[in-house]
Amino acid sequence: MKELRFEYSMKLEFETPVEKHRFTLKCVPRSDKRQKILDLNIDVYPKEFLSTDEDSFGNQCIYGYSEGSHDHFSVLLTGRAVCGLSSSEEDAKEARTGLFRYQSEYTKPGPEITAFTDSIRITDDMTDLDRAILYMKALHNRFCYVPGVTTIDTTAEEAFAGGRGVCQDYAHILLSMCRMKKIPCRYVVGMLMGEGLSHAWVEICQDGVWIPLDPTNNLIVDDQHIKISSGRDYKDCIINQGIFVGRTVQRQTIHVLVSELNGRL
Repeated sequence: MKELRFEYSMKLEFETPVEKHRFTLKCVPRSDKRQKILDLNIDVYPKEFLSTDEDSFGNQCIYGYSEGSHDHFSVLLTGRAVCGLSSSEEDAKEARTGLFRYQSEYTKPGPEITAFTDSIRITDDMTDLDRAILYMKALHNRFCYVPGVTTIDTTAEEAFAGGRGVCQDYAHILLSMCRMKKIPCRYVVGMLMGEGLSHAWVEICQDGVWIPLDPTNNLIVDDQHIKISSGRDYKDCIINQGIFVGRTVQRQTIHVLVSELNGRL
């Protein structure tokens, strides 16, 4: 186990002021079997009207509205997380996992992913987790981490065909491969030591629990990852969504800092 301090900051700057700003934030980690969140502090500006609730995937959401004029919008989230309490997360009931067996908007395979997945030899005695780990290793050997060549709208097939991408692409491709074989799996957004930005990985359902895999780093998640949210793909885990009144140009900056406090517990 590790105790980690985290800081997530996001700022939107508007070239000209906006008003009537409605927003939804999914940046709040929650305690579960794998992690315990402590000393959580959230500062949102502007914060005229704020409420909290869960979405249909169990992610914590902040809903807000600002009536007045403002030229920037910011969120600062700080706290501590004790990570690595367990190797898996519970809650994998059949009624909830069925949805994660099927492809979604970002994960639909094309000829490239289909041929690659079918070329990997699997055997009947392998568990779903065994197969997912095999796919992860094969993907890590085939795909290269290169920032700036894909966007948030790039699909798994598009990224794989290009052979390069970032953590979102690794996660979408592994989801696509697993779902081809009807392995229940979901997309995860969180924070990781040394990243500087949010990070994406995958959870595989087996024997009633969710087991996290990080295809970007080719590993089973241990105690350096802090989970924020999960869903079918990137679209279910967008950290900041909103609408406002005003014609403007906006610039977003994000910074994530995760540091170890006292070594292993």
